[in-house]
Amino acid sequence: MDTIPEMLRWGVFALAIVSALTDLRNRTIPNWLTLPVAVFALAARWYTGGWPSLKAGLIGLAVGFGVYFIFFVLNARGGGDVKLMGAYGALLGTMNWFVLMILTGILGGVVALIAIIAKGRLKQTWQNIRGIAGKDRVTLDSKDALSLPHGAVAAGPAILNAWALGLPTTGMP
Repeated sequence: MDTIPEMLRWGVFALAIVSALTDLRNRTIPNWLTLPVAVFALAARWYTGGWPSLKAGLIGLAVGFGVYFIFFVLNARGGGDVKLMGAYGALLGTMNWFVLMILTGILGGVVALIAIIAKGRLKQTWQNIRGIAGKDRVTLDSKDALSLPHGAVAAGPAILNAWALGLPTTGMP
């Protein structure tokens, strides 16, 4: 994992907390959050590390946005998730973003399994996986579909990632 300046780690903490709260409350990740954070990340990268750092942020933004845009096109993620992961990419850079994506996937799988069991949907889920449910198959477009607030699920791994890159030791920059 690449180290990032403290200013960017604070940005990760702020983005994680606010995106988790808004996604849990409204089931959306608003543009007023993700777009300014992406701009902040790129400006902070330019300020703290010049062109090499800015370039890393731009590539991270493109990778985070691009990977999640593929999920969006496949109707597996919402537009807010795409912009959120782009903002994380701008803050973290490419390699750290990939760590975030892997940790988010693992945590999301665990949380999804818990939700499936808690809602008594294990049999339905197994049938969906095996493809034998036919017309009763539950899809993401179904009104009974279980879904997880991605901003909230990604927040824990994002904070862990930023913490691993060096816990901020001073007040806000």
